[in-house]
Amino acid sequence: MNPFLNPSIAIPFLKNYIADTNRIERLSSKDLEKYRNKAFRKIVAYAYTVPLYKKKYKEAGIHPSDIKDLKDITKIPFVSRQELNENFPDGIVPPTFNKQKGLVICTGGTTGKYCCNSGSEPVCIYTNVLNLLRGTLVSFRENRFYGLNLKITRFAHIGNFNPFKIDEVFDKNVMKHIRSFFSFKNYLAMQASNRTREILDKLNDFQPNVIISYPTIFQDLAYLKKKGFGKNIKPKILFVGGAMLDDYTRSYVEDVFGCHMYNTYSSCESGAEIAFECTQRNWHIHSDFFHLEAVNENLEPVSPGKRGHLVITRLWGGGTPLIRYTGMKDWITLGNGKNCSCGLKSPIFGRPVEGRVLSNIILPDGTRYPPSNFLFTITNVLKSFNTFKVLRYQIIQKKIDEIEIQLVIDHDLNDTGPTFNEMAKQIEKKYREKTGPKVNITVNEVEEIKDDPTTGKPAPLVVSQISQNSICDLT
Repeated sequence: MNPFLNPSIAIPFLKNYIADTNRIERLSSKDLEKYRNKAFRKIVAYAYTVPLYKKKYKEAGIHPSDIKDLKDITKIPFVSRQELNENFPDGIVPPTFNKQKGLVICTGGTTGKYCCNSGSEPVCIYTNVLNLLRGTLVSFRENRFYGLNLKITRFAHIGNFNPFKIDEVFDKNVMKHIRSFFSFKNYLAMQASNRTREILDKLNDFQPNVIISYPTIFQDLAYLKKKGFGKNIKPKILFVGGAMLDDYTRSYVEDVFGCHMYNTYSSCESGAEIAFECTQRNWHIHSDFFHLEAVNENLEPVSPGKRGHLVITRLWGGGTPLIRYTGMKDWITLGNGKNCSCGLKSPIFGRPVEGRVLSNIILPDGTRYPPSNFLFTITNVLKSFNTFKVLRYQIIQKKIDEIEIQLVIDHDLNDTGPTFNEMAKQIEKKYREKTGPKVNITVNEVEEIKDDPTTGKPAPLVVSQISQNSICDLT
């Protein structure tokens, strides 16, 4: 049955559409906080019907009646990725939840393997059509901010449409039914693992106003466009997510496409975009949908402006609730309440999301660098040379004292700008200054950096092959 013909879905969605899309702009700070507190109490009461949460809350001596507002969130125990895996399927949804009609979405792998045993393994949770629909309202809010008209703007989404991934689940359970009412000639979806030239040719025919994808997909497309292909691709704006966007890639892509590129921040578990980057390059949190905390290694709150591990609470939705969830394993730095000059009233990150804890670079002296902090060195070097000769790069920590930096070079630019040896020498020098003499740094040219063949996602910029068990699971 088409869910849009089901009153139990269509009516709540219309109510949410009216209430959600402009809530942050419509409500005063005081009223928004009242809304957040009410939503928090409601989701905690819902979680108490879920076996995993009910067990943890009883062990902690907590009852929903003890929770008055978000200030009480510290009374509530954390929930890890491993706990969701161990309690899948029956323990992560209420007994009344119809799992036959529910939808499963998974992080990481694409095999549909639901039960996992490690905090670094994929995690699967339950959602439903109404959740998927409500999650789109955050995107409506962002589109309005950028002045994008859904009726006339041509969107191209290059994502991960493998089984059990949120892109695939949404396309199969929502977009398919929307097409029954609308032609959707202004929307194009493509698999990120397709050949880059094939993607480029389709974009050239479609001529999108907006393209949504991963950073390295954009860089590969920009490379081909720079070579003279895709002449009809002239987007007004690019949205990037699913991986870190470094300054070098942003500069490269914006230079080729002639438009701005902005970050979005979401996850499979979140069900909606958690934050997005405005025109002033600040990251705005959708605080009526999510409550974020930053904690240290001991799960203690860190002060605003200090880097910490992300703990996320989703203030909406059914299926599997997320309350004080540590499993996303990102570094964040929360802001200090300052307003952004773009005019949006939503709270901002003090610093952009810095990548997964599992990609930390750990030095022999115990120093730990989040991925974006370690990338900062190479992007600065490449920008200082004022060249786009490097098509891709990857930093691989093979041992505690061994780091390899791989560069893919555009040999059509051999006669311009710095040589590979000049770039490699400077990159090696700067990283030696950063890591100290006990770490062996090598910079090598490679023909390609292969993407993940199982997930379809582009290869990460930072890879750590050393054990990080001490920080792998925050609970």
